[in-house]
Amino acid sequence: MQHVKKIVEDTYNRGGVVTAAWHFPNPVSKGGFYWVDSVSKPAVKYIIPGGSAHEQYKEILRGIADWAHNIKGSDGKLIPIIFRPFHELDGGWFWWGKPHCTREEFIALWRFTVAYLRDSLSVHNFIYAFSTDNKFNTEAEYLERYPGDEWVDMVGIDNYGDMGRDHHYDLEAATKKLKIISDYGIRAGKLAAFTETGLESIPNENWWTGTLLKVMKAEKFRLSYVLVWRNDTQSATHFYAPFPGQISVPDFMKFYNDPYTLFEKDLRKMYK
Repeated sequence: MQHVKKIVEDTYNRGGVVTAAWHFPNPVSKGGFYWVDSVSKPAVKYIIPGGSAHEQYKEILRGIADWAHNIKGSDGKLIPIIFRPFHELDGGWFWWGKPHCTREEFIALWRFTVAYLRDSLSVHNFIYAFSTDNKFNTEAEYLERYPGDEWVDMVGIDNYGDMGRDHHYDLEAATKKLKIISDYGIRAGKLAAFTETGLESIPNENWWTGTLLKVMKAEKFRLSYVLVWRNDTQSATHFYAPFPGQISVPDFMKFYNDPYTLFEKDLRKMYK
């Protein structure tokens, strides 16, 4: 956690924005944060109020709160973090996913998590982000497990599936889903974001302008940011941002220099 703390503090001190996706290991079984058949238990029902592991979950949240209370910038102020728990909840690959808990159980988990951190433990530097995967086509489908506006600050979507994963490109679908997010954010007074996307190993040398920028420009979205996934230093193939010599660098530079895009250096001094 000290390593993460330093990254958060350095980013804030530069004037950058911090977002934290919570890859929460299963608190009642082995298997980590992924769902592993015959190993994982459906933890949601155990950790919500009334569940047998609820007190254990509260202890975990107290640890998160303690961490949140102790991340401060060089200005001495608490650092705001876009906190994104239980993401891609409409898929089945995480233990909190749709096949492993009911709608009511998931909503109870979300509401308790926010209420305990925000209202009981006084964590006020988290911006709570609700983000599904791309498995919806209507606003009603997107909101199926939405816990309510009182419990969410930002709405988002993780979408790799329409953006080139497994050679599948459906930019019209990607645009439609982002529009649903953006429109709901405007109507509900919420921030909205493209919370995850990217193409692993970036084999498409024109992905940045031919896919991502094309989707971002397709409609008049109101989106706070777009995030591509990490570069894993332990893997030769698990990367989502280019590095010197990678085939998409020339196209990335077009994306970077396009007047439509903003990077960290372009941000106004938000914390001043």
